Amino acid sequence: LADGDIPLDAFIAAYYRDMGVSLPINAMLQKALRQGGALLLLDGLDEVREQGLRRTVVDRVVDFFAVQRRRGNKFILSSRIVGYREVRPTVEGLQECTLVDFNDEDIELFITQWTAALEKAAHGGQTPVAVQEAEREKEELLAAVRRNKGVSQLASNPLLLTILALMKRQGVTLPERRVELYQTYVETLLKQWNLARGLGRPPSRDLDVVETLRVLAPLALWMHETSPGVGLVKQDALQRKLVAIYQQRQFPHPEKAARQFLADVREYAGLLLERGPRQYGFIHLTFQEYLAGVAIAQQGQQSVGPIVDLLGEHIQEETWHEVTLLAIGYLGLIQQRDEAAGQVLMQLMEQAPGSPGVAVVRAGEAAVDVWPGGITYQARNAVIEASLQAMRDDKRIPAVLRAQAGNNLGELSDPRSQVTDPLHIEWIEIPMGTFTMGTRREDLPSHSDKNMRKLLGQETPQHECQLPYTFKISRFPITVAQFQAFVEDGGYQEESYWLEARAARLWREGEIKLYTLNMVVYEEGWVKEPADYGKPYNLPNHPQVGVSWYEALAFTRWLTEHLQQEGVLAEGRRVTLPSEAEWEKAARDADARVYPWGNKPDPNRANYYDTGIGATSAVGCFPGGASPYGVEEMSGNVWEWTRSLWGREPWESEFSYPYRFDDGREKLNAKRDYRRVLRGGSFLNLDLDVRAAIRYRLDPYDRLSDFGFRVVLLPPSL
Repeated sequence: LADGDIPLDAFIAAYYRDMGVSLPINAMLQKALRQGGALLLLDGLDEVREQGLRRTVVDRVVDFFAVQRRRGNKFILSSRIVGYREVRPTVEGLQECTLVDFNDEDIELFITQWTAALEKAAHGGQTPVAVQEAEREKEELLAAVRRNKGVSQLASNPLLLTILALMKRQGVTLPERRVELYQTYVETLLKQWNLARGLGRPPSRDLDVVETLRVLAPLALWMHETSPGVGLVKQDALQRKLVAIYQQRQFPHPEKAARQFLADVREYAGLLLERGPRQYGFIHLTFQEYLAGVAIAQQGQQSVGPIVDLLGEHIQEETWHEVTLLAIGYLGLIQQRDEAAGQVLMQLMEQAPGSPGVAVVRAGEAAVDVWPGGITYQARNAVIEASLQAMRDDKRIPAVLRAQAGNNLGELSDPRSQVTDPLHIEWIEIPMGTFTMGTRREDLPSHSDKNMRKLLGQETPQHECQLPYTFKISRFPITVAQFQAFVEDGGYQEESYWLEARAARLWREGEIKLYTLNMVVYEEGWVKEPADYGKPYNLPNHPQVGVSWYEALAFTRWLTEHLQQEGVLAEGRRVTLPSEAEWEKAARDADARVYPWGNKPDPNRANYYDTGIGATSAVGCFPGGASPYGVEEMSGNVWEWTRSLWGREPWESEFSYPYRFDDGREKLNAKRDYRRVLRGGSFLNLDLDVRAAIRYRLDPYDRLSDFGFRVVLLPPSL
């Protein structure tokens, strides 16, 4: 246009000629256009700064499009929205689309196709090596994206996901931790992305990365303070702030420097953009948060006091959550000042700004982010101790924060051996005697569903149950760490094979001991059903979930033998799953209370739906929900397998109340079509299903994400 308003096809040919391309571009383009086989990709409408000229460009493109599309040629015109709204073309055959953020499926599809295309090109086709390399590249990229929430947020932006893929392809080592990845991202954007955007045209001047970051960081902090969670500021205010930053840095001509900076970041960096009419923002809000964290860390050159004060001031605000973590990460990992980062965490916990527990949880999250290397052992141990105290402080700290403290404890290393070591399980003694079992019919909760009314009716009649022996029960459900010890010892294997009918019969009759119950025992043999012990329930101090009844029972037999080997368990005593009667007595004692703590539901005393956690929680977060004997989390968190049989029918138990010990309901070798009873409810359930008397039932080989178990220690006579 500057050379005489030339036609678009002539401009394209001239553009490549000026770049030194020796091919006959014009002839090739004209031939492709005549044949109707051209695909033209036109990008950068927003980069035409003057609006009148931008409109002229659109008019020329539309004219060209109207002629050439009739021959079958295809066009894609792309622009950032900021440069498009005022000049949007309206012409028949042009469909308008908005590029939205990727979801998880989009990200995986992009990475799959990206890596496949690159390796196919690199190896000259879809060779076995290309397929193998593409799969490896894909898994590495997906791992980098899935590793933490912050990186996943970046990857949802198609541009930033492309940069991540380019970095990986160019041999840039993708850091394990997000603060390091953010730093790599920023440096890549400042150094290299402009070269890719410029289609080979070198920039007229280089940007100094260090100096640019020294300006961008305080600018980002100011923007975050001005519009947290929004990320847009007006140009005039932005320019005034830039002048102030350059004045503080004692530049000789701060106004000129501010104008040049705006021109540079727009033309070269692609990090700070005009995202609306005379409105600026970062290419992604997470970069504003990261650079704001950088600015906060930079305030601690002489003392960490200013960092602590600033973070403490915003400790309660969700829009400052990520900034807090990134500030600690930058201080400890990028600046490598682990003592300073540790001091910030310890002072935050000591000063305890905000509501009770908030500072401890934030410190714990930051410690998880930067450990190892980003804080000292002293600071890590202080965070562990504070998190342990916070998760037990149900008088002051809300349940959701206690659960977060428990998660941080699990990530950093829970010091409670009774929670992580199966040989150190804490046992609670339950005395022999009579207790009230079940629910009176007139006290049954009402329900509109006929089958649910029938199911609830299996709790009746309420009756006195005599438990003629003393036993012990674990204070908490069996945890991931405790079950993992069983797995690693070979108690659970991923093999699949058939046993002869005789071996299966001997096992059912107790003549042989098998701990590797990785399959369901049928009349004719065993069949393996793969377990999913999956996320997000795999922290070591959480209850183990995804366990079938057979696997839970196998754990008890393995534990019995190991406790005997350690001399902890006397000969004849055994660990097993609790019966319904044992479980209910431990949960409610003799006074027929509805819940282990009393007669009214209380989301502060158990992890169920109303608590709002939405997942399993570390064991020990609900001390106020303990039963009269001190057994914890009998209500909520996870359903717990018992050894008791329900029967074949789903809504009506063959083993009804009153409870009898001698009617076969405790038979361990029943056939596979007999369901087993679960008790206690889970994090998914309403208060109806976390009552002490609730009875649930499922097939013994079922594994669900809210199924767990606890164990009992029985006397030799049983």
